[in-house]
Amino acid sequence: MSVFGWIVIHQHLGYTFNWNLPWADYKAGFGSTDANFWLGLEKVHLLTSSQPYRLRVEVQERSSNLWYSAEYWTFKVGDKLNDKYRLEVSGYSGDASDSLQYAGDMNGNGLFGSYSHNGMKFTTSDQDNDLFYNNCATYRRGGWWYNNCYWVCLTCQANKYEWRPLGYIADSRMMIKPQ
Repeated sequence: MSVFGWIVIHQHLGYTFNWNLPWADYKAGFGSTDANFWLGLEKVHLLTSSQPYRLRVEVQERSSNLWYSAEYWTFKVGDKLNDKYRLEVSGYSGDASDSLQYAGDMNGNGLFGSYSHNGMKFTTSDQDNDLFYNNCATYRRGGWWYNNCYWVCLTCQANKYEWRPLGYIADSRMMIKPQ
């Protein structure tokens, strides 16, 4: 699906879809472009390794229903074999906060950098590649580029579906476009 030249790679609408799917599903892609949708890690890797892409994330904050956006001027997903579909982003602009590259701590806990998703490998409940002592995808109920399980998850169940510091999300979309 394409919107004004942007290729939609992820769309999460509402809370009824079960995002807690295995590695093979996140690799291949699933859903429908007019509903909940994941293009597939392998397809996104092939696209972003063919030429430079940028990323736009749109999130609807749950309590206000207001939409916010974050754009990253560079976006790449690594390969399956060596990188486990590692996320690479840089160059933030927008009003949703630079949550994918967040380097601070959470509520003064001193764990600086433990919440950055940039540089993280993709994790699912059957493929644990995060840095947490347990599997973040099992705990959060959805696959994602986890570091320490917190800060951002656009594929999680309702009570863990978030984009910090905005908070809990009602809907979200991720789109890419060649630079």
